[in-house]
Amino acid sequence: MAGAQRLSARTPLRAVTRAITGLTAAVATALAAWFGGAAAYADTPTPTPTPSPTAGAAPAEDLAPGVYVLRGSSINFVSRESKVPVAIRNTFESDVRVQVHINPSNPRVIVPSAVEITVPGGETVNAQVPVKAVAQGKVFLIVWVTTFSGIRLTKDRYFEMNVNPDVEITLLSAFGLLVIGLGGVGAWRMAHRRRKPEEQA
Repeated sequence: MAGAQRLSARTPLRAVTRAITGLTAAVATALAAWFGGAAAYADTPTPTPTPSPTAGAAPAEDLAPGVYVLRGSSINFVSRESKVPVAIRNTFESDVRVQVHINPSNPRVIVPSAVEITVPGGETVNAQVPVKAVAQGKVFLIVWVTTFSGIRLTKDRYFEMNVNPDVEITLLSAFGLLVIGLGGVGAWRMAHRRRKPEEQA
């Protein structure tokens, strides 16, 4: 009879533990994806649409000598502040040092300043441009490259960005609730274990 009572007491505890373990795994996966890059590229079956006919570019292998901004997928921005990678291709044989500029199409995001990078000859480098989210919604990032003296080297390239900074707050809140829940279950189990010797005595 006592064994049956112990089994019935453990059954809901095991169910709660399994549910919390599953929730922990889901939140950990989401946090890992978030910390791995708040500004992540989303795969799309077709190239990103460009509002301007001057935004297109040929594959890197067919480009004439020069500096180019390569086409990218749409961007899901899920943080209040992060860095957006922009691929810059240098088809010259020598290294070039340039400035990468970004101008948002609306005030949903803010780009504090341009970024200076050095691109080796015949290689592609990702410029990490800092971006701050102000409001949720869709934004087109207008990207171009200049020299230090302000001479424009590329045409405008358009990147579509979906801004959703509330995802960061949601993940942190879920993680906090998960920690509190695990702490409560742990305290309950410790109290339950202490009661057993008293009951047996």
